[in-house]
Amino acid sequence: MPMSRPATGRLLPPDIKIVAYLVFVISLYLIGSLSVYLGLSAVLVILLLFIPFRKLKAGWLPISLFLVFTFFSNLVNHHGNVLLTLGSVFVTDEGLHAALRRTLRLFLMIGGLKVLMSGTPAEDLVAALGRLFMPLERVGLPVKDYVHIMGLTLQCFPVLKDMGASLYREQSALHEARGFSGRVKVVSSFMVPMFVRSVRSPGIFFADRKSDG
Repeated sequence: MPMSRPATGRLLPPDIKIVAYLVFVISLYLIGSLSVYLGLSAVLVILLLFIPFRKLKAGWLPISLFLVFTFFSNLVNHHGNVLLTLGSVFVTDEGLHAALRRTLRLFLMIGGLKVLMSGTPAEDLVAALGRLFMPLERVGLPVKDYVHIMGLTLQCFPVLKDMGASLYREQSALHEARGFSGRVKVVSSFMVPMFVRSVRSPGIFFADRKSDG
């Protein structure tokens, strides 16, 4: 009888994953060697290859733009040996080192989060956060209320997304939106009314979930 493969994300409890990630992030700020960052990044890239592509690609466009912005914003006008000069802008060895270190740190933080939380449902992560911070209830912090609100918010997101997509298709067909500016006008025409409706009648998000308790 072949041995079944353990499900991804169930090798470690979500509580342990959250603690491990926090330790990982703290350690990144204690590391000053660029070679260590490069080594960790290489290991992270290998680990990311084991994550399904459909999960890996989610959100990487804005993340990539953020990483590029971080690199170039830290690259120019630093003290040190000048490597390149373009008008009033100059690049030094210290600036290049700082830009690489900070960009790789962000990459490791974001990629590490994807690896550690891979296969773990968001609801389980919220419940784990509640368990980890439950001792703060003794000092008056309403942890249970925060966790409950986070859980309800996670339930609302898929419904809100489907609602927005449906309204976008209807409004696009009605107004025959063309080009980027036309699509922006269509989105702005229904976004505010949709959020107003969600605030006035939040029960619409849970109408299809009553059977789930």
